[in-house]
Formats: sequence, structure tokens, C-alpha cells
Amino acid sequence: MKKISRIIAGTLLATGISFAQVQIGGHAAVNFSTLWGDGASEMEIPWSLGVLAGVATKVPVNEKICVVPEMNVDWRRQKDDEITWNTWAIEVPVLARYSVVPQMYLEAGPQLGFLLSSEIERKFDTGPGAEKIKLGDRKVDALHIFEIGLDAGVGFSVAQNLDLDIRFAVGLNSIVDGKKFDNDDQAFKNMQIQIGGTYWFK
Repeated sequence: MKKISRIIAGTLLATGISFAQVQIGGHAAVNFSTLWGDGASEMEIPWSLGVLAGVATKVPVNEKICVVPEMNVDWRRQKDDEITWNTWAIEVPVLARYSVVPQMYLEAGPQLGFLLSSEIERKFDTGPGAEKIKLGDRKVDALHIFEIGLDAGVGFSVAQNLDLDIRFAVGLNSIVDGKKFDNDDQAFKNMQIQIGGTYWFK
């Protein structure tokens, strides 16, 4: 009985220590977005500026490794001379972080995306005016709501509660349903470079 009590007490103590080490913070970044895939490569879509912000949690595994899940609201923007495409999405990356040295770390992991809204604005070649297509219209209804991707990056702990990082994020599935355009090969996948930081409150 005493052995069981000691095991239970030790488990509770270890759990308490683990929860005490969990950190919660706010994450924000600027992103440079484009699209890649069979359909996007034909259009040569330029990189465009957007932003994202959300919350993060850091769960230590040992002295070198921790797991950092995040939930961010991402404003993605693709723009050229004729079309501006604004998309709002919720992104949930779950990153494994490895500390190379105390002030520098590498991170990588999967990311899930959920489309919230999308609007395409097209300028006319002749005369003033623009055509706006919103989520739910026939053309935008061809977008996939869910997205799977991968994130990888490097970061630096510049202060006790502040991390700065740069990440590369790439979508693995097309955000456009090619079947609704009568073209199964019309793939448009997200690609981003993110430069941001996380401030840890705890």
C-alpha cells in the first residue's frame, strides 16, 4: 500500500511540475504568400504581403525538445496587375522545437488550415470598375475548406520571454477543386515565408 501511495504521489508531483513548465504566449508575423502547383506555375503569381496573429503554447519534453502548438488567424493575399485575392483562414500548426544552443532553435511540424472567407477582385481591362467574387459564389465555391501543410523554420530567443523566428510553410493539397473547373490537374497550393515572433506571458 505504501508503494502504491508513493507511486501516485510521484506521478502527481511530476504532472504538477510538467504543467508548471507549460508556457502560453501571443504569436504574430508578417507573411509573404504565393501559390504553387500545376495551375499556379502557368500564371506566375507574385509574392504578396499579409499578416497573421494568434496564441501559442510551449510544452517542454526535455531540456532540448518542446512541442509548440499554435492557433492563428491568417490573412493571405495574392495580387497581380489584374486580380487581388484575399483569404482569411485559421491555421493550427503543431511544431516540434529542438534547441541547438540555448538561444537558437529549429522547428518543424504539420499544419491544418480552415478557410473562413475568400474574395477575389478582378479589374476590367477597359474602363473603371471591378468585379468582386465572394466565398459561396460559383467560382469561389470551388475552393477546398480544409488544408494540410508543413512548416519548418529557425528561431532565436532574444529575451527571456521573447522568441523571433522565420518559417517556410507549404501546402500539400490544392485549395482549388479542379473538378469544378473541369480540370483535375488545376492545382493551386499555398506557399508562405513568415517572419514573426512570440511573446510568452508565463
